[in-house]
Amino acid sequence: MNITTYRDRYYLFLLLAAVMVIAATLRSPLTSVGPLIPILRKELEVSNALIGMVNTLPLIAFGLFSPFVPIFSIKLGMEKTLLISMFILSIGTFIRSLGGISMLLFGTLLVGIAIAVGNVLMPGLIKLSFPYRIGLMTGLYSVSMNVFGALASGISVPLANVEFLDWRNSMQIWSVLSFLAIIILLLRLPAILSGNKKVPGQVKSQPPNHLFKSKIAWAVTIYMGLQSMIPYSLFTWLPDILLEKGFNQEDAGWLIALFQVGLIPTTFVVPIIASKLSHQRVLAFVSGLFFFFGLLGIALISSQLIIVFLLLTGIGAGTTFSLAMMFFVLRTSTVTESSQLSSMAQSIGYALAALGPIFLGVIAEQFHGWTVSLVILMFVSLLIAFFGTIAGRNETVSVKVRGT
Repeated sequence: MNITTYRDRYYLFLLLAAVMVIAATLRSPLTSVGPLIPILRKELEVSNALIGMVNTLPLIAFGLFSPFVPIFSIKLGMEKTLLISMFILSIGTFIRSLGGISMLLFGTLLVGIAIAVGNVLMPGLIKLSFPYRIGLMTGLYSVSMNVFGALASGISVPLANVEFLDWRNSMQIWSVLSFLAIIILLLRLPAILSGNKKVPGQVKSQPPNHLFKSKIAWAVTIYMGLQSMIPYSLFTWLPDILLEKGFNQEDAGWLIALFQVGLIPTTFVVPIIASKLSHQRVLAFVSGLFFFFGLLGIALISSQLIIVFLLLTGIGAGTTFSLAMMFFVLRTSTVTESSQLSSMAQSIGYALAALGPIFLGVIAEQFHGWTVSLVILMFVSLLIAFFGTIAGRNETVSVKVRGT
């Protein structure tokens, strides 16, 4: 084996490591906050609406910034753009707990901008770099994201309760992951600089305006937004829902982690299954039902049996998220279209999802409980099932492949 082969394998290993570590940074800075919200609300003396902004601001950032990500990527290359985003993420994750509510929201906005880059670019990077292993790599990417997301939920309160730490340190610690991603991408820099820029534009395609005329593109976009609304709403308010049911704060943190444990097997298996199916309509429909019955159990049960329904809700979240990521690839013909559809779906979809945390918090205050908010999320889960049957058709955004 010659030196060139060793070098190529080394850089390929670094690329795989970068995908896994960047994935780990895309949820943990957000899920680490949810279990701490009762502490934050009390210490910072803010309302449900204002503290709800902590998990709403990232969604707004996803929606506003996602359309610009492909532009930066085309100019700089995917990996350079991701490198810059990891710097921003490290800064935002660290500084958000240095002051009061203003610093918390400003740091959270930086976190949202940085994560928007990864959300948009990672499906295209996987499609471009691992064209024959798209399902497997999407699965590994999703598993890494959700394992660390679950871990962040579970250990946030225990970390905050350690004698020499507090909630600020508990939130700051997740900057370690983005710093590690920076190191890996810097090690890959020689390959990035010497090779072609991995930009979403190697194949000539239709202009992005055609996406807005595509029924499939809109179905994917709405599916993306609605499936994001439920977990981000739960990341924000599930601790309060569980506290209302009689669980203590530390138990609530671990129960949120269990909710995310349900994501882990599905985020690995579903992309592989979806890549082998001629269409994904049934799978997408069932994903909405997982959400519905899981939320129904959360609304009705106050005993330890709620764990079963948290896991079921997690299975729904993992299935819908994995399908949304796969739709960016399966409903497009080129890397360019994949990046464009990802940008459209995440821009509009996350703007839709951003309504969830604040709106449901206000509803809960008005009705003095969480039942109505959970009923609204159950209705959203049925809409997910409906739009999933359209997004799951065997068509692309530009050309109809086969009616199903």
